[in-house]
Amino acid sequence: MVAFEGAGAGEAPLSWGQRDIWASMTRFGEQLPLGGVTPLPPGRSVEDVAAELRYLMGRYQVLRTRLRFAGDGTPRQVVAAGGTATLEILDTEADAEAEAGRMLDRFRHEPVDFTSDWPIRMGVVRHAGRLTHLCAVIWHIAMDRSGAAVMLREVAARVQEPVSGMQPLEQAGWQASDAGARQSRSALRHWERVLRAMPPPWPRSSRRRERPRHWKGRLVSPAIPLATRVLADRTGADPSTTLLAGFAVAVRRCAGVDPVPVLLVTSNRFRPGLADVVAPVAQPGLCLVDVADATFEQVVAGAQRAATTAYKHAYYDTASKESLVARIAAERGPQFRVDFHLNDRRGPVPPPARGSLREAVTRRTLDWTPFKDTPSSRLFVHADDAGPATALTCYADTHHLSLAEASTVLTTLETVLTDAALQAIG
Repeated sequence: MVAFEGAGAGEAPLSWGQRDIWASMTRFGEQLPLGGVTPLPPGRSVEDVAAELRYLMGRYQVLRTRLRFAGDGTPRQVVAAGGTATLEILDTEADAEAEAGRMLDRFRHEPVDFTSDWPIRMGVVRHAGRLTHLCAVIWHIAMDRSGAAVMLREVAARVQEPVSGMQPLEQAGWQASDAGARQSRSALRHWERVLRAMPPPWPRSSRRRERPRHWKGRLVSPAIPLATRVLADRTGADPSTTLLAGFAVAVRRCAGVDPVPVLLVTSNRFRPGLADVVAPVAQPGLCLVDVADATFEQVVAGAQRAATTAYKHAYYDTASKESLVARIAAERGPQFRVDFHLNDRRGPVPPPARGSLREAVTRRTLDWTPFKDTPSSRLFVHADDAGPATALTCYADTHHLSLAEASTVLTTLETVLTDAALQAIG
């Protein structure tokens, strides 16, 4: 048991970032945990790991946050000034790595009581008297990936200066102010304009419905980083804009939708006070990308403008946004929704890539695995760096598009980028 205390305590409504994640958790019935297993260097002791857990709990208000539910079920954040957290220690003579993997799986799937449990689970595996692996899981309502990166950087350096940026309690206060209300109203006016300008809902329904309903695909492309570098040199386009343009062209070719509505996961860390905050602040931004018969360079230019506007208007009250979407869906029909989601989690600069562009395309891999039957997105693509390659992880609803169609979106995205880069090379 690890006792801790930290600065800042109180109760407030959830911040907008917390509300957005909570809405996703409720809709999909998942805890959406972040975390994993880390091998420990020789010489690490239980006391060392306990000190790390104490540091985390004391430094970051989000890890000292639990929920309190109002009579109507609305959650509120409650930040404690101190308490006790549990560090689990597993002694084993079996394979330590395998045991750590099982611990991680258990941490991710054991039931959570958000009113009494801290949003972090941490444990270590001890094999033959030596600590071998650290396992940690943090619920998404406490942290997004950018916040997790800040936390990992600070814990590695044991930063002692006070945390920077607005913590969720302070965020909630600003969001309830006149300035926060103006920001949300402005964002939702943009959302309404885009929602009303969207083309009719995607009419396609897959004739082959897989079981389970939702599948997860992973395309690993050594060619995309090479193509991205070529296009950056020739057009000045940044990697995220290039990917969005390629995604829009791929969707138009495969689904016949134009302009293409895309939900872009937006970090919001360019906003004052949010750059290095360890808390969830990302929210979706909505844009329309015109494709028609434009050249790829023209699509890139349009995607840049559309994305910039979407990022500007990706900070809003989630409940008000959901009410807006429901109202417009009631007007436009029960199938009305944004089907296409893109989350570019890659670094700002493509990783060093090897080989020729034409040869790199031949080394593409794509595989699908069953995911779940419970609700999820119709088509959600995440992009990550994977060494010298780009990994596209796709979640597909086979009631609306087959695995073959979803595969075609991914492979066409790669083809669009490589063809544009080859044309630029000449």
